[in-house]
Amino acid sequence: MLDTTTNAHPNVRSGKYFIVESRIRCDQCNVVTAVFGFAVPAGYESLCVDDDTPNDESEIWEAQGIPAVLSYVEYLSETVANRIRSMTQNYRLDRHRDVDTTFWANHCGHCGVQMEEEELHGDAGSPFVPLSDEGLEAIRLHEVREPFSAWAGVESYDMKQLHS
Repeated sequence: MLDTTTNAHPNVRSGKYFIVESRIRCDQCNVVTAVFGFAVPAGYESLCVDDDTPNDESEIWEAQGIPAVLSYVEYLSETVANRIRSMTQNYRLDRHRDVDTTFWANHCGHCGVQMEEEELHGDAGSPFVPLSDEGLEAIRLHEVREPFSAWAGVESYDMKQLHS
């Protein structure tokens, strides 16, 4: 599936980024599978839009003082998309199950089912928001020293490794 989403412009950008890798047990086949996501370091920029101003005048990029883990990623620049494709075929653009939109989603490496984004990023104890230091050790950060741009629906700030 080509990356042709309606949000084919970035709302997050950075001079470098991390591909975040963790593991989760699949609800469908009960086998542990690798899952992936993106994180950006402190200083990344987020697009702030004022709904009361016409589009060209309302776009302001603001530097963020803390790192973020991104979820509900609807758009990736082609360079970033190619980088994640070189690591896994199980994180790919797919249709959201509940709404008529596409986003980059993890799929089980064994049975192929689409993984729920909330299970990966939502609550404490999830693969990208571990509760313990042991959970932190299970997360691998693959640093990529290349520009990053994406449209992400959610930015969270709970990954302790990014604060160092």
